[in-house]
Amino acid sequence: MRLVVIAVGRLKQGPERELVERYFERSGDLARKLGFRGIEIHELAESRARDAATRMAEEASSIE
Repeated sequence: MRLVVIAVGRLKQGPERELVERYFERSGDLARKLGFRGIEIHELAESRARDAATRMAEEASSIE
């Protein structure tokens, strides 16, 4: 089994990114012990559409 995290937007450099990377590394070992082949994180670019409905539609399309 695979665990894939799809996130809209990119995490900028700084303490938050360091924390995410640290937990990502730690969770990899645990995931393998639980039967996961690994964990993947995919960051997608945010839509630049002006209205929320169009933004959500574009981002949903990117996720698919």
